[in-house]
Amino acid sequence: MNASQLFRLSAGAAITGGVLRIISAFPLITDPVQQQWLWVIVDIFLTLGLIGVYVSRAAKLGFLGLASFVVGMAALSFIGGPDADPFGFSTYEQGAITLAIALIGLSLAWVRAGERPLAAPICWFASALAAGLPDYGFMIAGILFGAGFVLAGLALLAR
Repeated sequence: MNASQLFRLSAGAAITGGVLRIISAFPLITDPVQQQWLWVIVDIFLTLGLIGVYVSRAAKLGFLGLASFVVGMAALSFIGGPDADPFGFSTYEQGAITLAIALIGLSLAWVRAGERPLAAPICWFASALAAGLPDYGFMIAGILFGAGFVLAGLALLAR
């Protein structure tokens, strides 16, 4: 398997994870066990997608890109799996906030490096802003977050 094939697989993972994250933003699945499984699958695909999205641009993203990637991967490991409180705090909540910060850092590195297209980093940045909105803010944030991965995956396919 060569790098081009691996990037295509990673792009497919980013797109699949992003689409599933968008779907999970809507209250379609009401069974908590099914919902947890969906989120585990989403996190696996987003992890595999983020690897390709970062590695394909690693030479241009500099230290901020690397640091954001490392923090983002760690955050994804915290949010994967059932909600738990083993450390006295919600690992999902803290992981999600940390992932949002990491994607903002990755977005800034992306823009600073002059990488195109800008749609994915704009969606990730906007998702962090939308999370603070009242009423449907969390749903909008989830949609934008997932859309960022779909767009990053499509950009990776086009490379």
